[in-house]
Amino acid sequence: SSFQSVVSWQKLLKDGKRLKKGAGMAGAGGGGGGTIFGPTQRKKQEDERFALTPQQYLERYHVQVYLEDAIRVALDARDERPLEVLYKYFNSVLQGNHVLLRSYDFISKTPRNRLAFVRLLVETYRNVQPDSEMPAEEHHQLVTLICPDFPTNVHEEAKTYMMPSSTNCFHFKTLSAYFQVLFIFSEFLDSVKRLFEPPNTEDRTMTKTNFLWAVRNVINTRHWEFSCPAASLLESILANGQNADSNKDTVTYTQFLLGMTKCESIVISPPAASRTSSNK
Repeated sequence: SSFQSVVSWQKLLKDGKRLKKGAGMAGAGGGGGGTIFGPTQRKKQEDERFALTPQQYLERYHVQVYLEDAIRVALDARDERPLEVLYKYFNSVLQGNHVLLRSYDFISKTPRNRLAFVRLLVETYRNVQPDSEMPAEEHHQLVTLICPDFPTNVHEEAKTYMMPSSTNCFHFKTLSAYFQVLFIFSEFLDSVKRLFEPPNTEDRTMTKTNFLWAVRNVINTRHWEFSCPAASLLESILANGQNADSNKDTVTYTQFLLGMTKCESIVISPPAASRTSSNK
């Protein structure tokens, strides 16, 4: 890669091993955003971070992805003030403005990129009425205006779970919700699906108690690997996915997926003011 042509990762990893113990003070004083965890949990997480090898740390926080991309941007620009180019790049990453017209490989590479892309998509089409109908293929075309090589697999999968109208169309709000959930939480949903024994995974049931225990275990042990919903949302997700005739003691994968698409804490929607002003 272009980054590896500029600096040796082997040297960085060697230096990381040498500096790991001495970095504690800077990390403790550096601060950051707030956290819902108490001091004990934060201390445990800090101990886990400093127990990681340098390579594990870089992979867990996707540092290499952004460093390599930043160096590529700097080399493409060849500006006489490269540090300003790097500053602008990382600022755009923090603001989520770095995914426009990027390749599918890049936008799907990290949880931050996926979330930034979905926010950009929602903002771009904020004036589309939630109840307007369109085929899944048309929604895919809207997505490719922002990411030209975005594949059709997410929309194809969404179609297997949504109920179409007589014209084989879907409400824009429903399309957007399924797209967001299936794209952002792809690996998590694959793990949940594997909890149900085949065949016909979507129709198989688990007891609610066993399902909640198993999904919480996935979240607690694998949340560093891929995006997961907060464990505190699981009960409301299950309630959202069930109707009056559902057995409240059992769960299906289809119900859980539906519940995620109806969870306001998961699905990103444009501000109501944006839609209201567009109708004036």
